[in-house]
Amino acid sequence: MHLTTQPPTADAALPNRESGTRLLEGWTALWNGDLALAEQIIDPGFRLRFANAVEGTGTDSTLERSTLLTFIAAHRQALTGLTYDLDGPPVIDAAHGQLASRWAATYVDGSGTPVTKSGIDMFSITDGRISGVWSLTGNRRFAA
Repeated sequence: MHLTTQPPTADAALPNRESGTRLLEGWTALWNGDLALAEQIIDPGFRLRFANAVEGTGTDSTLERSTLLTFIAAHRQALTGLTYDLDGPPVIDAAHGQLASRWAATYVDGSGTPVTKSGIDMFSITDGRISGVWSLTGNRRFAA
C-alpha cells in the first residue's frame, strides 16, 4: 500500500472521514508487514496500550514508537500466515481527533489449524499521525 499523506498542517491535525480511513488502512498495512509506513503514520510520541496479554507482552503493556516495529516483526514471525483486515467502517470523531475500528486477524496455529480473532482499536491522532492506540483482542471472530 502506498499512502499519499502530506506532511501534517494545522488543517490536517484532526481526521476527517478520508484522512482517518487512510490512517487506518496504513495501520493495517503496517501490521501486515509494510513497516516502512511507520515514519508516515506514527507520531514520535506514539504509545500502544494492550488491554490484554499479547504474546511478547503482558497485560497493560505499552509499546513506544521505537519498539513498535520490532514487536510487529516478531509477532508476524511467530504466527504463520498472519493477515490483518479492517472489519467494517471506522468510527471517526474529527472534533476530538479520535478513531475507532474493528479488525480481524487470521493465521495458522502450530497444528495447522486456521485461527481467526478480532478486536477493537481506539486511536488518538496528533498532527495527522497516530499518537495513541488502545487495543483489545478477542479469542474469536466477532459474530456477523
